[in-house]
Amino acid sequence: MKSLKAAAIAATLVGTASMSQAATIDFGSFSEGTVLGANTNLGGGIFADVSSLGGVNQAVIFDTAPGTISTRNDPDLTADFTNSEDSSDVRDFGNVVIVQENLSGGPDDTGAGGSLTLEFNDSIFLTSLSLVDAKAGSTAELFLGGSLVQSFVLGATNESDTGNNRNNNRFTFLDFGDAFGDELVVTLSASGGIGELEASIAVVPVPASLPLLAGGLGLMALMRRRRSAA
Repeated sequence: MKSLKAAAIAATLVGTASMSQAATIDFGSFSEGTVLGANTNLGGGIFADVSSLGGVNQAVIFDTAPGTISTRNDPDLTADFTNSEDSSDVRDFGNVVIVQENLSGGPDDTGAGGSLTLEFNDSIFLTSLSLVDAKAGSTAELFLGGSLVQSFVLGATNESDTGNNRNNNRFTFLDFGDAFGDELVVTLSASGGIGELEASIAVVPVPASLPLLAGGLGLMALMRRRRSAA
């Protein structure tokens, strides 16, 4: 019954919500080694509780620039990155988010894989997601009210794992097509991380009649209290 109720609410929200201006979340405002957590300001007015499972259960900022602490630990996450399905699309993601392997030595993604979860404070329209150094079998799933909205499973054609070869680093681009949801879960089958995502806050308009209805109900309650007092 609860799932049916959630589905009904979700259907209503999708039918009435509109998109705010799209924002590219690239984690550029965070310092290398930052551990992301509750109520993280991702930019563009989007906030989320960010968590991780695997390694030491921390979602950590990794600086992909050559010569950083991060890339000395993991050369296969050194910028630039080439689209695994389009060699003409080359990007420098700057900061990315990884599943941290250990508690010392700086940012270092875990080769055993793990998951990164973003629980958004407000529902969003997810346009796209880019994963770096992600191996086949990795998944990206968008949920709304606990129900799966859209998912991707990486295969041989779009995996971006390069086996610690820093001269051929790649990324995987996933087109979510403005899917509507409130939780994003990325499960990595080995090393890798989130490069960036493009999203918009879902704006649910207030019907013009709602303030009038609220005012009328308030006036009726006041009149009842006065009659009772008399």
